[in-house]
Amino acid sequence: MSQATPDESLTSIRINFELKNNGVWCEELIGRGTYSTVKKAWSSRQHKTVAIKIIDKRLQSRYIKDFLPRELRIVPTLNHDNIIKVYDVIHSGPFVCLVEEYANNGDLLRRIKGNIRLNEDESRFYFRQLIEALMYLKSIKVAHRDLKCENILLDSCDNVKLCDFGFARMMKDGDVSRTFCGSRAYAAPEILRQIPYNGFTVDVWSAAIVLYIMITGVMPYNSNNPRKMLNRQLQHRVSFPKLIFLSDDVKELLYQMLHPSPSDRITYQEMLDSRWLANTHYFIRTESMELTRRKAMSSEAILD
Repeated sequence: MSQATPDESLTSIRINFELKNNGVWCEELIGRGTYSTVKKAWSSRQHKTVAIKIIDKRLQSRYIKDFLPRELRIVPTLNHDNIIKVYDVIHSGPFVCLVEEYANNGDLLRRIKGNIRLNEDESRFYFRQLIEALMYLKSIKVAHRDLKCENILLDSCDNVKLCDFGFARMMKDGDVSRTFCGSRAYAAPEILRQIPYNGFTVDVWSAAIVLYIMITGVMPYNSNNPRKMLNRQLQHRVSFPKLIFLSDDVKELLYQMLHPSPSDRITYQEMLDSRWLANTHYFIRTESMELTRRKAMSSEAILD
């Protein structure tokens, strides 16, 4: 295990000192990304466990120069039950610390891998909450542009918490984006073709990839061969694993979401009106509801 250098240790002391002045006590490391470190912490102001995202502005990258300022303008304004709440933004020298809501059930990808895939009922619950979050973002003219299973967290009651707005941007009516961002495996064909695109319609595409992975446990397209992947997308080819039974309703929804033409791609409201989601009511699970659900699951497991 590598040890921290004296400079790194001093930097950590300074950051922790600044955080403590703001009522935040860091605990263990949760994760580390290209531009940030995430730690679990306790906030005396919020009276609960939080996550601290520490971003080093000294790194020379387009994210730090162009995207971080945009993220810092957007995230403090977001207020939705299915979006990670940012409670505070703390500046400490060349570092920015985001005090965020803590989701202790990990991310959606881990949940899927732990179960190989999710059944349609469970997927429907998560997807319904994700669509509510995306509809809210669109109502305030924010496109996420980096939807993927790793950016969908689950709280203690297994509610969806959309996070990581590093590539998010405000989009007025008629605006187009020209930045290639997000993960290739989740990218819409217009992004792969590097043509100007609408941020909201690429979010629809990426949401479809998330849903596909939930119900099958695999990717719909092989991102290791970008040209072949793009050709399949432009031909509107959507295939499903033959050994997995899936309803025609969810297949039809995915087919409509994965339309190669952005203008023909299904809208959020049309998703809610689809046969697969039409009778699915939106709600947030509470602690008591989650306890009842887990007891029922335990009883079913015993009977099996």
